[in-house]
Amino acid sequence: MKFITPIVLLTSLLVSSFSYSATKIDSKDAPFHEGEDVIACGTLKEVSRFKRGLYLNMDDRFPKQSLTLVVWEDDLAEFKQEHGSLQQLVNSKVRGKGTVSEYRGRSQISLYNAFSLKVVERK
Repeated sequence: MKFITPIVLLTSLLVSSFSYSATKIDSKDAPFHEGEDVIACGTLKEVSRFKRGLYLNMDDRFPKQSLTLVVWEDDLAEFKQEHGSLQQLVNSKVRGKGTVSEYRGRSQISLYNAFSLKVVERK
């Protein structure tokens, strides 16, 4: 009986760690992964401001982007501290981690902290 509690605890930790793992995808494949936690890899082609934050458009400029990474206004200072000016990352290879959602017919991932964006290769 003393061993049941540690076994249950260990099993639940293992199961929960697998449920938080993200699939690595090409940003162009994001529409096929709606609702999934992913790490989307691609080239940042445009950074544009909107009322509540920044859009980071992947693989092409709006309206032909394959995926948009969204950085919310409340998180901009953290992103700037970690990555510097996001505008300077244009044409760099980046990875964005989060859940793919659809907004107005386009795929997007909301980035909620600076560690959900990784610069793979700066240009």
